Amino acid sequence: MKLNPLDIYNKEFKKSTFGYNTTQVDEFIDDIGVAYERLLKDLNNLQEENKNLQEKINNYEEMESSLKTTLDSMQNTVSDRINQAENEARMIIKEAKIEAEKIKEKAEVEVASEKRKYEQLREQRNFFKIRFQTLLESHLEMLQDKSEEIEEVKSEKNYQES
Repeated sequence: MKLNPLDIYNKEFKKSTFGYNTTQVDEFIDDIGVAYERLLKDLNNLQEENKNLQEKINNYEEMESSLKTTLDSMQNTVSDRINQAENEARMIIKEAKIEAEKIKEKAEVEVASEKRKYEQLREQRNFFKIRFQTLLESHLEMLQDKSEEIEEVKSEKNYQES
């Protein structure tokens, strides 16, 4: 049975001989009605406060859910960017290695070319040295021959003069 303050105030009891003092019973019923009214007001206030707090909890839960979603999204974005950066770094390193290999190959080709040029110059120097030596020897031989001829001519001249 659900009671409200009016039910308590309007409650009437049958009178009987040797029953309770009606004034005391009425005063007690009034006190119970006032206490019951206060309890109902407190209950209504608590229910309203409970409703407000429940709404706040729901708002906080929605905020928490939104924050979790945002955090998950940010973590995914960070993970994606880290992966992208790692991929870019791998590509840069790969390109750098390829470029370094090309530079190395070009340098090796240039070194080989310079070695060939050096060897050619060495051969040309040796060839020139041999030719120059041969030329000098041939001129020396010619000079010796001329010198011998001159000596013979001198000897003949001296021989003829004598």
